[in-house]
Amino acid sequence: MRIGIMLRTLPEKQGIGIYTRNLLEQFLDQDKENEFVLFYRDAEFLGTHASNPRVTEVLVTAPNKLLWDQVFIPLAAKRHNIDVLFHTKFTVPFLSPCKTVMTIHGSSWFVHPELYKKLDIAYINMVMPFYCKKATAILSNSHLTTGDFVKLLRVPESKITTIHLGTDNSYKVIDDNSILNHVRETYKLPEKFILSVIKYDPRKNFKNLIAAFRLLRKEQPCKLVVAGIGCEQYIEEYDLHADGTADDVTFLGWIEQETLPALYSLARCHFFPSVYEEFGIPSCEAMACGCPPVVSNTGALPEVAGDAGLIVDPFNPEEMKNALARIWNDDVLHAELRKRSRARSSQFTWEHCAKESLKIICAAGISE
Repeated sequence: MRIGIMLRTLPEKQGIGIYTRNLLEQFLDQDKENEFVLFYRDAEFLGTHASNPRVTEVLVTAPNKLLWDQVFIPLAAKRHNIDVLFHTKFTVPFLSPCKTVMTIHGSSWFVHPELYKKLDIAYINMVMPFYCKKATAILSNSHLTTGDFVKLLRVPESKITTIHLGTDNSYKVIDDNSILNHVRETYKLPEKFILSVIKYDPRKNFKNLIAAFRLLRKEQPCKLVVAGIGCEQYIEEYDLHADGTADDVTFLGWIEQETLPALYSLARCHFFPSVYEEFGIPSCEAMACGCPPVVSNTGALPEVAGDAGLIVDPFNPEEMKNALARIWNDDVLHAELRKRSRARSSQFTWEHCAKESLKIICAAGISE
């Protein structure tokens, strides 16, 4: 079977890019029978898998994403005799010459439309039902996402398979003091701190995140470290200098993947009170590093965290503050949640994600 993979998300640094890179690596490691045709949009990736005899790398250029997905990819798929075409992000070509599989990474457009631009919502509402109808099979990153698509878009349950995402093996407890000290010194980290790995995005709920932290710091000395693209904009947006909060918050910007395990290992907990997280890879990463999660009771975060962390109302800063205070002050609780986090994280691996995904993709390729 010739499996085509649409890889325009390969360069993305966050969620879906991480998913795409890890799934591709696992596909090529696990599958020793099928042939893979990798459709790149960026020439920089050509040659990455040149040594693999079962891989063909193809550069497909297009003026924009829509034309890449809907015109140039189906032409390339026909030219390369693809049996099944897999896209890691939400769309499939309407005129595909072969069977198609796509991954859906969430449903917040439909559940929280107020977090998006009206034009984006109108577009998604128009095209997503057609993508779901066209796809031979659909992979979903959580039971929450699956349920939303079944309920809100009336996608047949038999068409969607829930396959949780994961973390790679580099995410583990780092106990080498030379590594930890290097990271602490490089980023000028406090001795004890709450960590939030987010990005500048209203869905990440920084408004209530910082409100909860402000309540906590009124009661006791504490520190917050925020890692993520664009988050330094919050300093002015929430006037962190006005009451001195800025003195207790460190914004790191983007942190490379190889540094994150040490950052998680140093943190007291991972505070992730998103409005509606459809999976939450940072929670898995944190748990794998023994960093207990404090997460929202909305979205899929309770599905991921299980009993390994504290579940809070993301719209109630007082409740969030109380949870942070517990994990900040109670060493017995903290030790127990660290233990549970490591155990819980073993359920979320890219090996399992890829294995189950390949089953669905291959089955779609031979379906009538």
